[in-house]
Amino acid sequence: MTNPYFDELAERLRERGLPGDEVSRTIDDLSAYVAESGSDPVQEFGTPGEFASRVAAAEDGPVPPDTAETWTWRADAFHERDVLDRYGDEGWEVERVDKAGRFVSRRDPENPQRWEYHRETVLPGRGQAAIDRLAPDGWEHCGTWVCFEYFKRPRAATLGPEAELHSVPRTPTGRMFWSRRFYAFLGCYAAFIVAVCAAWIAFAPDDSRTTFVTGFVLGAAIVVALLAVRARHDRSQRTR
Repeated sequence: MTNPYFDELAERLRERGLPGDEVSRTIDDLSAYVAESGSDPVQEFGTPGEFASRVAAAEDGPVPPDTAETWTWRADAFHERDVLDRYGDEGWEVERVDKAGRFVSRRDPENPQRWEYHRETVLPGRGQAAIDRLAPDGWEHCGTWVCFEYFKRPRAATLGPEAELHSVPRTPTGRMFWSRRFYAFLGCYAAFIVAVCAAWIAFAPDDSRTTFVTGFVLGAAIVVALLAVRARHDRSQRTR
């Protein structure tokens, strides 16, 4: 099944004189990136015509999104503000938070500058009040995730010319940032569930224990399998 966006992009690239194998390689790279991130190609790259113009103008030919200063990542709520500040100081600007809770970030390769971030915890439907309250101080809303509202502003607002980056660090290889507090929380939560289940088994009628234990073991196995897959994915991201 083809994607109309990439069909049009391939046609535009060929119109600009790019070799067929180069066009195919570029489309494959971009398609794989979109499939992995679940993002909208128009939001990630612009319209096919705009992106084809940028690619054709590059001296080294097409480049994949990561080397074009685009980076999508996630972190747990316990330390995501630290991660935001760390990479904001490296010039990464969060454009939005996608539906999966990932931070979609870009860095201007020609004029990089430091960014700072702020997070507000709000009740459902109360986000606009936070936006209106922070706007006078230069905070721009850049995403929503469950009960969190995220804001950004250039550090030039507080640092002045010192906010400009003269030496740009390389694009990070990691995409997942989990803290020790997050793993401790998971451990405590798992212990609580086990304790509740053990108490229920101890006092449940005999005829329902077998069904419950079978379901509990099957559910635990599925969770362990999912965690193993996630850990393997995280390790593969760190080694790229």
